[in-house]
Amino acid sequence: MAVVMARLGADAKAAGGRVALVVGNSGYRNAPPIPSPVNDAEDIAAALAGLGFDVDLRKDATLDDLRTGIRSFTEKSANADISIFYFAGYSASAGVGGYLIPVDARLATPQSSRTETIPLPTAIAGAARARRLGLVIFDAMRDNPFPAQPDGRGSGDPVAAARGGSIRNTLVFFPTEPGRIADDGKARNSPFAAALLKYLPQADLEINFVFRSVRDDVREATQQRQTPYMYGQLSRDRIYLNPVKQAAIVQADPALARRCDNLAAGLEDARKGTAGQGDAGENKKAAEAAAACSDAVQQSPGADRLHYQLGRSLFGTRDYTGAMASYKTASELGNARAIYELGWMYDSGNGVEKDPARARFYYEMAAEKKIAPAIVSLGMQQERGIGAASDPAKAYALYQRAADLGDATAVNRMGELTEKGLGVKQNLKQARAFYEKSAAMGGLEAMVNLARCNANGIGGRQDIPEARRLLAKAAQAGSADARRILAHIEDTRSK
Repeated sequence: MAVVMARLGADAKAAGGRVALVVGNSGYRNAPPIPSPVNDAEDIAAALAGLGFDVDLRKDATLDDLRTGIRSFTEKSANADISIFYFAGYSASAGVGGYLIPVDARLATPQSSRTETIPLPTAIAGAARARRLGLVIFDAMRDNPFPAQPDGRGSGDPVAAARGGSIRNTLVFFPTEPGRIADDGKARNSPFAAALLKYLPQADLEINFVFRSVRDDVREATQQRQTPYMYGQLSRDRIYLNPVKQAAIVQADPALARRCDNLAAGLEDARKGTAGQGDAGENKKAAEAAAACSDAVQQSPGADRLHYQLGRSLFGTRDYTGAMASYKTASELGNARAIYELGWMYDSGNGVEKDPARARFYYEMAAEKKIAPAIVSLGMQQERGIGAASDPAKAYALYQRAADLGDATAVNRMGELTEKGLGVKQNLKQARAFYEKSAAMGGLEAMVNLARCNANGIGGRQDIPEARRLLAKAAQAGSADARRILAHIEDTRSK
C-alpha cells in the first residue's frame, strides 16, 4: 500500500500559531481494511487548513511515518497557540492509555506492541506543548483485529506528565466512551467525523460548544448508541477556531449598547414571574429593554454581552423561545452567564423540554468559569440526587465553592445542611450563623430561615419581634414564602 503524505496551509508562524497533524489509516496490510479513515482524514485536514492551520496530512502511515510526523508535530506545537492531532484507524486499548496502530503492524505477540505501535500519550504530550489549546481527536474506537493486545506500558495521567502536573488546556476527544465501539457508518465519513466537519469550521462557535454540538449530532445519528467522550480540562479562556465576529466587533452607535445595558439592568429577576405573576409595569420594562437590546445586537452582532441582555429581556416578556436563542448565541460567543441561564432553562423546563442532564452540562461549563449560581445549581442537583445518587457532602462542598465567590444562596444552603446534619456534622449555632451571614448579603430564603430560628430559639435565643421583622423585610423584597407565613400568622391571630 503506497503511503501518501501532503502539506496543507501556510507555515505555523503565518498561520497564527496553529498546527495540526492528521492521520488516516485505511489500508492495513495485516488486518481488514477500513473504508472511512482516509476519507475522514482528507476532509478534516482540508477543514483545518481552511481555518489557517499548518496541516501535515498522512494517509496509510507506517510506523516510521507516524514517528516522523509526531516528532515534527511536537516541535512545531511548542511555538503554536493551538495544536491539533487527529488519528483515524485501528487502535489497541481504550482511553488515554491507548495505542496508535500503523498500517504495517503485525502485533503477533503482546511484546511486539513495544516496537510496532505508538502510545497515544506520545501524541498527547506533543499537543500539550501548545500555549492555548492542545487537542487530540482519537477517532479509533474500533475492534482490534490483530492477534495480540499490547502488554501495557506506562501508567498515570499522560496529559499531566506532559505538562508537569497540569491538564489544563489539553484535551483528548473520543468518538465514544471507553470500552465501546464507534460506528463507522455507511457514508463517506463516520458519524463522528461528519459532526466534526460540520462544527469545527463554524464561525464564532466557542470550543466548548464545538464539543457539545458534536456530541449531540453523534448521539442523534447513532440513535443514542454512541456518545463522544472528552478527557482533560479547559481554562476559562474563550477559544474559537473560526472567530469571524470576534475578530471584528462593529459597534456603530455606543449609545444603543448603553441603552440596552441600562434598561436590562433595571429589570427584576424575570424568573420570579414565570408563572404569569409579573405585573404590567415589569412587562412594559421588559418589552422596552427587549426592543433596545434587539437594536443593539443588530449593530454589534459579535458582542456576547448584548445577546445576553437581549435574552434576559425576552425572558422578562415570557418569550422563552427567543430568550433561549439569544442565550445560545451569547453562549457560543463565550458569555458565561448565558451558559448558566441555558442550564437553568433546561432545569426548569421554560421554553424547552425539561432536561436535567443537559442542564447539568451547562452548569458544569459555567461553574468552570466561576459562575456562582451554576455551582449552587450543581450542588442542588447533587443534594437531591438528580442524575446520580444523593450526596449531601458533595453538595456541601459545591455550596462552599459558591459561598467563597460571595453567593448568598450558597451560604443559606450550607446553613440548611448544617442544621439538618446532612453531609456535615449537625451544628445549630453554626447553621444560624450561616443564615445570619446570608441574610446580611440579601438572601431572602436565609431571612425566612433566620426568622424561623428566632421564632423557635434554634441555635440561639428566641426573639419573636425580630422574627416578624425579618419576615416583613423578606416579604417586601419579594419572598412568597415570607408573605405566606405572615398571612398565616395574621389569619391565626384573627381567629
